[in-house]
Amino acid sequence: MKISDVSPILLRGDEAYGTSAGSAEATDQGDWLLLVRVRTDDGLEAWSDVETLGPVAAAVIAGDGMGGIGFRTLAEELIGKDPLEVESRWDELYLATAYYGRRGVVMHCISAVDNCLWSLRAQAQGVDLAQVLGGRRRDRLPAYASTLFRDTPLENANAAARYVQLGFRGVKFGWGGFGLDAGRDRENLAAITEELGPDRTLMVDPGWFVESDGRHRTRTPAEDDAMLTVLAQFTPYWVEDFVHPEQLSKYRLVRERFPGLRTAAGEQQATIWDFRRLVEEGDVDVLQPDLSRCGGLTVALGLPELVRAQGKLIVTHSWLTDLLHAYSLHYLSTLDKAPWVEFNVAQSALSRGVVADHLRLEADGTVAVPTGSGLGVTVDEEFVTARQTGR
Repeated sequence: MKISDVSPILLRGDEAYGTSAGSAEATDQGDWLLLVRVRTDDGLEAWSDVETLGPVAAAVIAGDGMGGIGFRTLAEELIGKDPLEVESRWDELYLATAYYGRRGVVMHCISAVDNCLWSLRAQAQGVDLAQVLGGRRRDRLPAYASTLFRDTPLENANAAARYVQLGFRGVKFGWGGFGLDAGRDRENLAAITEELGPDRTLMVDPGWFVESDGRHRTRTPAEDDAMLTVLAQFTPYWVEDFVHPEQLSKYRLVRERFPGLRTAAGEQQATIWDFRRLVEEGDVDVLQPDLSRCGGLTVALGLPELVRAQGKLIVTHSWLTDLLHAYSLHYLSTLDKAPWVEFNVAQSALSRGVVADHLRLEADGTVAVPTGSGLGVTVDEEFVTARQTGR
């Protein structure tokens, strides 16, 4: 079996990221979406989504590389090689792109390809993805609704009530200007927690930068302290990714200042080396690899051993389509502990339309791990063709 095709498929939508007054739901990146498809010469194919700058990533995958090692594109490095030797392919792609890659868009592309290769390995064996990742320990996982903060306490309360009605066991609110006005933050959190009640879990993602006075910047130390003081009053399950991704030691300082707050991070990190820094320097409680950014399943498979001695949790970041949800579910199903799966309820028409049969929340607040050969999720190729753009 050989790899015969590696294709970036760029989709165009017409929705903007964010929230709008009166809307029941927020919207993820609904303007561009990149999918990656890998095919073999004996008829197998696998798909992955990838959260990155799509037009640039398409060139990284299937553009024109240069002659020297370190400047090649992914397709020219992969065509003709055995897709089942997944770990070897990862090492080769890292070397092939090392002078213009190592992180960022290139690593996002490697992540998507890597996910596809693991799916192909499962298909070649006639088993589901979890089986080749180590074997599933559970068939379903509790899901938390992942969304954005709304503008007012009433809008946030209404949103929280909606997720309770839908049956989610937990809800994560993020971004939306959180962390600039302590009084406003307190009002919004109070409205949310009142609707969630004692039987639902709250997570908070303040974001690691904010927009104020027409520009984007990181928070000041005083703003961080005020924000965390408010959060400590509400004891969320975790506070996520609020530190600059190159200043990981700040998480350790937060632990000392606010010992009752559980910290979570990892969606900005890529490669096992970055995650080792996150564990050693940041000492966060929850690692959040995003399988479309971190280097794919090959990197994620190294994380359990990295954190086992410290008893830390791993909960994937999955703010994208049901393809990423499915990859995350398979991976999480193999871990010793897996308390949650993130479920993006803010899917745009673009991200929602990619799969033919949507993953759904069960009555008990869980989402089932897909079954069948490989990933177990079918791409709606008619939808993809209709939204595909050449740019």
